[in-house]
Amino acid sequence: MRHKRFDYSPMYYDERKERLDLKKAEYEKLDNEELSSEERQAILRQNMQNTWSRSQHASKAKSTSNIRIVILIAIILVLGYFIFSGLDEVDVVVKKIM
Repeated sequence: MRHKRFDYSPMYYDERKERLDLKKAEYEKLDNEELSSEERQAILRQNMQNTWSRSQHASKAKSTSNIRIVILIAIILVLGYFIFSGLDEVDVVVKKIM
């Protein structure tokens, strides 16, 4: 009994290229004035939605970045306190926390 062989070549899907091709087609139609008012509204709605989602993503990235910065500053301040006040007090503070 022989094994069956399949000739499978996976397709590469580039989402960014696909969106770019759709945008090019839309702008060509806009230049040629081939779009109806409903299609123009749909394009406008899609552009607004993309802008909104990008701004939401950017604001979320900024807030996580700000949180990281605050945590790093707090760690640096604590380490600076221990360095300038002396390392002898580290044991006392750690024991109080525990």
